[in-house]
Amino acid sequence: MRKFFHPSHMVVFGVADNPRNLGKNIISNSLEMGFKGTIYPVGREPGNVHGKKIITDPRSLPEGIDLAVILVPAEFVAETLEICGQKGIRHAIISTGGFRELDDRNNPAEKDIVNVAGRYGIRFIGPNCIGVICTGSGLCTPFNPMQAGKFKKGPVGLIVQSGGVTTQCAYYFSEEHVGFSKIISMGNKLNLNETDFLKYLIHDKDTEQIHMYLESIEDGRELTRLARTSKKPIVIFKSNVSKTAFKVAYSTRQPFQMMTVS
Repeated sequence: MRKFFHPSHMVVFGVADNPRNLGKNIISNSLEMGFKGTIYPVGREPGNVHGKKIITDPRSLPEGIDLAVILVPAEFVAETLEICGQKGIRHAIISTGGFRELDDRNNPAEKDIVNVAGRYGIRFIGPNCIGVICTGSGLCTPFNPMQAGKFKKGPVGLIVQSGGVTTQCAYYFSEEHVGFSKIISMGNKLNLNETDFLKYLIHDKDTEQIHMYLESIEDGRELTRLARTSKKPIVIFKSNVSKTAFKVAYSTRQPFQMMTVS
């Protein structure tokens, strides 16, 4: 799990040398925040982004890459994950949308992703997420332009299901001089979910308290059991508590209620 936050070598799929490309923002955000690892941009067309040459043949990538960030069209995600598996990449952030948030739980593209990941033993965050912000390593994978250099390191670890709330938390916790250790945007939780990340943050030396914004809970009994083992305070914001709000969870953010577990 640590390689999701402290990779030495990262590849970003879906990068292009044009002003509207979102993939290159992942690189610029990480560089601005002080990420010192090696970054390999991969795209269809040759070019340069932030002084780095775009790799057009992903099969030429070197071995030893810790993390892949994938921002390609949904129909190409499984194929890209297949390349990751062949190159020995076992951690991925799938930022691409267009899965169960559109077609509920019967999207064939999701099944392809799960099958590929299972075959190679790849653990991934997402899809439909903006990934990870880690102030300890400088990793900042959101694809929207951010003022990442202003983010402040602090004791709070956040697990968030909404990309918009992830961005807001990064700014608010920094502006209020609280800071944060890690923010995790989970998206559709097709592989890793809130329980996996809670387990990690409970033992993370940089995190002293844990905040969670959840639109859904995969296993409430396990989440409660795990929370009871924690010596760190845990604050859970559960949104979409009404039937109507639950149905529109992916398009409208409804008022939430708060529960504290310590």
